[in-house]
Amino acid sequence: MYGRLLSNNLSRVRPFCILGAKGVGKTTLISDFALKFSNWIHLDLETDADRAIFQPGATSGETLRAISFLKGREIRGKGTLIVLDEIGKCPEAIRWAGGQADGRTGGQADGRTGGQADGRTGGQADGPVVVATSSIMTKELLVLLNNEKEVMHPYYLHPFSFEEFLMVMDDPASMESFREVPVPYYAYDKLLNYFHLYALIGGMPEITGAYAKNRHLSGLKNIYGQIEERYMQCLPFVTAGTKSRDLAMEVLQNTYPYAATRISFNRFGNLEKGSREISRAFKALERIFLLQMIYPVTSPILPMAPDTSKFPRLQLLDTGLVNYFSGIQKPLFQSHDMNAIFEGQIARQVVGQEILATMPEASGPCFWVRDKAQSSASVDFVIPFDGMLIPVVVRSGEAGRLRSLHQYVDESPHPFAVRLYAGKPGIQQTSTIRGKKYYLLSLPYFLAGKIREHLGGFRKFVEG
Repeated sequence: MYGRLLSNNLSRVRPFCILGAKGVGKTTLISDFALKFSNWIHLDLETDADRAIFQPGATSGETLRAISFLKGREIRGKGTLIVLDEIGKCPEAIRWAGGQADGRTGGQADGRTGGQADGRTGGQADGPVVVATSSIMTKELLVLLNNEKEVMHPYYLHPFSFEEFLMVMDDPASMESFREVPVPYYAYDKLLNYFHLYALIGGMPEITGAYAKNRHLSGLKNIYGQIEERYMQCLPFVTAGTKSRDLAMEVLQNTYPYAATRISFNRFGNLEKGSREISRAFKALERIFLLQMIYPVTSPILPMAPDTSKFPRLQLLDTGLVNYFSGIQKPLFQSHDMNAIFEGQIARQVVGQEILATMPEASGPCFWVRDKAQSSASVDFVIPFDGMLIPVVVRSGEAGRLRSLHQYVDESPHPFAVRLYAGKPGIQQTSTIRGKKYYLLSLPYFLAGKIREHLGGFRKFVEG
């Protein structure tokens, strides 16, 4: 499998859990990480046999002995790695992992999960390293990943970023050019074509790998269908019963055309359901990492304070899935400017996907709306940078026509803004309609995941 950028952050000494939707490559990534250990044990908690190892009431040491016995592997203290694959589907494994981590950090665990520092019960500071993956987020797992307790550190794995997509395409020259700041002029057209391909098929590893092997779209249809079926199989773990599961499935199948748009929960997708029921269905889809509901901010200064009383915007997991299940692959394939397709909806979706993949932890991008009655002014994204909240618009056209951006700049304490489009990089000084001078950094939208790197040079250039 292909290397992932996240692999550089994984710790050999700190317990962690890789979170992400089915099919983004969690098991492959953690299996590659396990090769750093001479002794490691893999437990697949989607199987009855491996879930049965974690019995209610068993001490931590008893569970360790069960793992060693049933897997036929000796446990050699911290020289051993135990991988709990799909830990979210086994509450007893979550409790055991919490006890192990507490023991290694000197914390106190309850008697049922261990945490006593003796050879009988395990959980001691020289015990095995325990890491995990999960494609669902449950209440029990939230406790394990609580930032204050830091029992297990969460890492969020997304579909391939554009940079990782270029790795899969096996084009070292394009990769080298993409990583240059600024990108050399001669690489622009080729990188833009690659980005259109990336936006067309998406970043799901299975899809990208199949395309890289055959270099054509035929044959991908079945894989898209298999991916969606795996998501359906996760829903029973995050819904309260059959009716809730069926509604979540129905909402999912109606969601793709609304990617990167603001929605109302009430009767979403013309479903005869109220806000409360639809909201629960969306939260279930969030708990299997298929989407994020992004809420707007109304202030141009930090800290970001999303207003959950306003309509959210949907950010779906992967643009390729959006294109396939919305039936819009063909018009996107024929277009040179994604801003011209469906009023820029696909451009916002893929840019949001790129920004999300490069933001730390679970924090996602926000967007800005003007806090004024009957105002439709909005900015596609706002990104924290050097104590400022930088506006980012995904737009074609001249800078003087960016009316919503102008309203943001007029209220902002700084003069910096970013525009992503199908054009070439550039910096210009311009003015808002009300006459405030500001500086606009225009970048081709294939650099959406590199905005921060380019902002540093942008600011230095402007400030001399």
